[in-house]
Amino acid sequence: MPVCSLILAICLSGVDDRLRGFVEHWCLDCHQGTGAKADLDLGVLLDRIEQGERPDSLWRMLTRLERGDMPPPDWDQPPRQSVQSVIGELHAMRARLSEGPSPRTIARRLNRFEYANTVRDLIGVEIDPVQSLPVDEIGSGFDNSGDVLSVNPLLLEKYLLLAETITRRALPRPGELNSEAVRYEGNRFDASGKVRARGSSWFFTSRGRVEVALDVPVSGDYLLRLRCAADQAGPDNARFVVRLGSRVVGRFEVDAPDRTPADFEIPLSLDSGPARCSVSFVNDYFDPDASDPSERDRNLSLEWIDLVGPIRAAYPSSFQRRMAAEHGTPQSPRALRAWLVDLLTRAWRRDPRPGEVDALHALALREDGTWNRVEIALTALLVHPNFLFRIEPEGIEPGSSGSSVERPLTGFEIASRLSYFLWSSMPDESLMSAARDGRLETAAGRAEQIERMLESPKSEALSRHFATQWLQIRTLDQRLPAADLFPEVEPELLSSMDLETRRFFDELLREDLPVDRLLDADWSWLDERLARHYGIEGVTGDAFRKVFVDPPSDGAGLLRHGSILLATSNPTRTSPVKRGKWVLEALLDDAPPPPPPGISGLPEDGEVAPDATLRELLERHRADPNCAACHIRMDALGFALESFDAVGRQRRVDGLGRPIDDRGELPDGTIIEGASGIRDALLQGETRAEFMRSLARHLATYALGRGLDPRDDEVIDRISESFMKTPTLRSLIHEIVESRLFLYRPSSVDAMIELRSTD
Repeated sequence: MPVCSLILAICLSGVDDRLRGFVEHWCLDCHQGTGAKADLDLGVLLDRIEQGERPDSLWRMLTRLERGDMPPPDWDQPPRQSVQSVIGELHAMRARLSEGPSPRTIARRLNRFEYANTVRDLIGVEIDPVQSLPVDEIGSGFDNSGDVLSVNPLLLEKYLLLAETITRRALPRPGELNSEAVRYEGNRFDASGKVRARGSSWFFTSRGRVEVALDVPVSGDYLLRLRCAADQAGPDNARFVVRLGSRVVGRFEVDAPDRTPADFEIPLSLDSGPARCSVSFVNDYFDPDASDPSERDRNLSLEWIDLVGPIRAAYPSSFQRRMAAEHGTPQSPRALRAWLVDLLTRAWRRDPRPGEVDALHALALREDGTWNRVEIALTALLVHPNFLFRIEPEGIEPGSSGSSVERPLTGFEIASRLSYFLWSSMPDESLMSAARDGRLETAAGRAEQIERMLESPKSEALSRHFATQWLQIRTLDQRLPAADLFPEVEPELLSSMDLETRRFFDELLREDLPVDRLLDADWSWLDERLARHYGIEGVTGDAFRKVFVDPPSDGAGLLRHGSILLATSNPTRTSPVKRGKWVLEALLDDAPPPPPPGISGLPEDGEVAPDATLRELLERHRADPNCAACHIRMDALGFALESFDAVGRQRRVDGLGRPIDDRGELPDGTIIEGASGIRDALLQGETRAEFMRSLARHLATYALGRGLDPRDDEVIDRISESFMKTPTLRSLIHEIVESRLFLYRPSSVDAMIELRSTD
């Protein structure tokens, strides 16, 4: 019998009759059979519980009972004593379940961002993970979840090719080589917008774009060189943006005088094959009434683009210089072995065993030539499971026949967990030294390292990878709204929105501010582009600076950020449903269930009932009893954000000129109005505790690289209680790291590296 089932059977003894009686009397009218509301069949669930299956849906039931959502307010209500009795039994069941073994641990593959950061810190080679590696799957809300980071043959092939490319860049040879330059100009470009050909150049009279297909002969490093000129006018110089595909690779300002050409360069790592490159003029200016004719019109011209490469790094590279300074040139077998010990220690994030060094040394010595030996060894390291995976071996009891036991992590394993949690990269020398001498096995040693790591610029990884996924804005660059309705929203603005939220989160972390500021801060970080979008004056230039809300009472932190408001809208209009769902998921960790089968969404503007307001459409939607239970709370939260349009600007009227109604009524009758109403509701009483616990659960999920389980709840509760006493992100990080979840390797089935074949 599986351990989980055994624990569950023990948990359920003595509670089945009371729980079954309550569910049968008060719940099964709606939650049974093929038409079970919220897709929750409690009759089947009870039968499965008796068979020892995991009761995940019971925790949804517990949450609804505690909040008073179920049974619905307009139905007959059970005696309060009965509800409290069932709530108590469910809590007791969860507590007993938490005494069992923690969820299994698997070997976690580095995701593509962790891989790129680790290569950078290991050998000083920068690669673009978005261009070089496929998108990682998402598990439990994050792309570092071990359960979904599998390896298939295609990815293995990518790793091998990438390892060879990285190694060539890290190990240039003396006397290598000259690069070619291929020029693209004239009719090789396609143009869109207000752009016209002028000889072999392209002239931008207003916002527009030209695009060309670059021919990349072999994978490697290249230099993209552009020659541009401008007619300057207005307060700013002409600016343009360069993209490869949809990815921005360069933003430039032409500060040369009128029509004086200037060259602009972008270093790139490119894969062989065609690459679509585009140039966009982004800040047109036209004032026909300016007294000085030269100040009336700002334009841009592009003469040509050169693709230079492939480029080899100059010999010796920074990696070769550093290693030679520490170990000498690897010409002798002894010096080569010193190089390999250094590389193995840092690449595998632990001290290597002599046999491991011997095997790699023997492999290298098969090659002729000093750098060929280092190259084959480094390539082998970069495709080895000990590099690609964070492996924490099982704890095996002496004399046992392979049975696994929970064990404390070693210092090196703690170092890896800390570095990939806070930096999304490998441990540095200070962290490895602390692991080696035992300091990471003490609370004081861990606390010292955490504070040091959070002061490092590399801790920006928390805002880039945790905050953007927690807040569901990771793919904001792919969320351009309808161009005919919002022509002013361009990729550059989306980039500014993303950076606003990351800068804001990073400030709370670095300044150790209370996490309440996430929801009530009366400031944010803006550049000129974003300030203009929000209608805020007095902000000039591309640099981000702290800007305060006026009046301060309107401060609502993240709830006013364009990144979130746009990400939770439809391309043509706002979506109270998506915005309310976001509040429940991201801020309260209370995601509503998926809609029942056959329930259609709301129409886009003008499809039906063109004069109906969103509120009226949603009221019709809630008239369906299958929808009402979830939507009554979700819609109320979404309505409170209706004073912001689909791209995050404040508004007083909707698209048809009707006054905005941004009030919502929660199931308990509480009226919330505007973003400040949500702020006040979330930061008071029990709901504030829900918000704190939600943040703790999300950050713990990210830190552990796995989804949480009911068996984790007791530890998460303790973390949350301590966090609420000192409610800062730093405090929460310390609490998570000091928890048993972080410091122990849970019991599990054998850790497996899965090689899944794909069809």
